[in-house]
Amino acid sequence: MTDRSEKFLLLGGSSFVGRAFMAAVDRKRFVATYRGHPFPGGYKFDVVTDDIADLVGTEGEFAQAVILLGDTQPDSCFADPARSRKLNVDSILRLIDRLCELGIRPVFASSEFVFDGAKGDYVETDTAEPILLYGAQKLEVERYLESRTDDFTILRLAKIYGLEPGDGTLFTGMLDMVTSKTEAPCAADQRFSPVWVGDVIAATLAAMDHCLPGTYHVAGPVSMSRLELLDALLSEAGKYRRIDFTPRPCSIHDFDLPEKRPLDVSMRPDKLARAGSLDFMAPAEACRKICESAFQNQNRMAT
Repeated sequence: MTDRSEKFLLLGGSSFVGRAFMAAVDRKRFVATYRGHPFPGGYKFDVVTDDIADLVGTEGEFAQAVILLGDTQPDSCFADPARSRKLNVDSILRLIDRLCELGIRPVFASSEFVFDGAKGDYVETDTAEPILLYGAQKLEVERYLESRTDDFTILRLAKIYGLEPGDGTLFTGMLDMVTSKTEAPCAADQRFSPVWVGDVIAATLAAMDHCLPGTYHVAGPVSMSRLELLDALLSEAGKYRRIDFTPRPCSIHDFDLPEKRPLDVSMRPDKLARAGSLDFMAPAEACRKICESAFQNQNRMAT
């Protein structure tokens, strides 16, 4: 187990997860970087052009580095394969080499999209066979990390959501939709296990505090379709006000997407939950919290 007083690098502090990290964790524990979106106390670092050793030389010793860098949008990765490979693969492999040379333990954020979605409820020992370019890029980094060092953690992240109304993530985006429209299509055949960003932070800290070796899934406790998740939100929102919205069930393949999406990338978080003594939030609880916050705030403003 590491000494909690040891500093770590948060590479990608301006990402959604990075911003949540900075809001939740004592800033004395880490140094965070950004590329295009500065924030107080952050260090500018472009993984494509900069050398992480320069930052380490400035700020002192770090025990570990959380790697949140890269383009996490499958569509933009596919739209420009050369650019996304340079950012998501080539530069990350060089970064891993430098971290290992500097004696800094890599903690790499991978993705549910390393799986092809053929079976769902994936565990860490299941074969990863991505059908998305983004997933293939993540898997290439995973494979390199496994060959480069024995001292690492890979965290495969499920779809991440927040609880703050207006944050544009899964459930809050759905809430905006159902309160502004009367109907919209919703995929009934796409399944995943969404995870609250607060649980992602807790999982990452546990992985670092215990120096958990190898690969772990960071996912919510249940697998649900996108339509089932929307129904759960509608049920909770209906406790506060009349919602005149009707979902139109469809297939994820009905949407005009540049790549065919995997149907079921749900993952089991059991291995990490046991190792880190973690308890992940269920979607029903997330919907309750979001609706309570959104509608109670509206009621207070109305009065």
